[in-house]
Amino acid sequence: MAVAQLAQKVEAQEPGTLSYLVHVPSANSSLQSLPPADPLGLLFFEIYRDTNAFMDHLHGPLFKRFLEDHGKCFLSANGSPFMTVQFLALHAGFVRDAKLSSRADPAVIVKANQHPCVMFEVIAQDQARAQAFYSEVFGWSYQTGTGGFAYVHFPSKIQSLLGGIGQANSSVPGFEPGHNFYILVDDMDAAIARAEAAGGKLHMEVANVDGYTFAMVEDPEGNPIGLIKPFDSPTQ
Repeated sequence: MAVAQLAQKVEAQEPGTLSYLVHVPSANSSLQSLPPADPLGLLFFEIYRDTNAFMDHLHGPLFKRFLEDHGKCFLSANGSPFMTVQFLALHAGFVRDAKLSSRADPAVIVKANQHPCVMFEVIAQDQARAQAFYSEVFGWSYQTGTGGFAYVHFPSKIQSLLGGIGQANSSVPGFEPGHNFYILVDDMDAAIARAEAAGGKLHMEVANVDGYTFAMVEDPEGNPIGLIKPFDSPTQ
């Protein structure tokens, strides 16, 4: 469904959009909207970090492309899809820490996982060489902290988070005992080529498992680095 794809892209590419929920009238015959709802209507409930974030979405490429491709499916007013807009200021209340289930019934709410991984460290024998490698391969810049620690900062939210726990198997690359981290890359082959050119090497061939495409390389000191392509949401 086009609106579902739009919501997924907004979540991945617009960090200033804090909530983006698209509703259709409930099919529950025991509930009656007042006044009666248009069965073909859509209600977009959106929360933005600030006014600029809203304007960035409204005039941004995702929503503009959605209107170009699907605007004809809506009733039009002055050449544009007909809509009514109401801006709200929070007065009171709360939002439970939950997410929409991907099951058939979109009204089912399931508890979201807590305590996501929010930081990683590479403790290098040669810090300067490691910094240069990660800059060349992934374009990272650094902010120097206490003791010369090189912090790598990222936008507040650019991609769904994913984690997992697997069974060690030392005979399979990528499943050696320990822990790994994965870096988001758009072009897997190009990232591997940059790593090899910068003094690293391939550790695990590109694989496709459970809907995810990933591989692993090693930095010049032999530390494994996971590479993963963008995904819409964790597999359920």
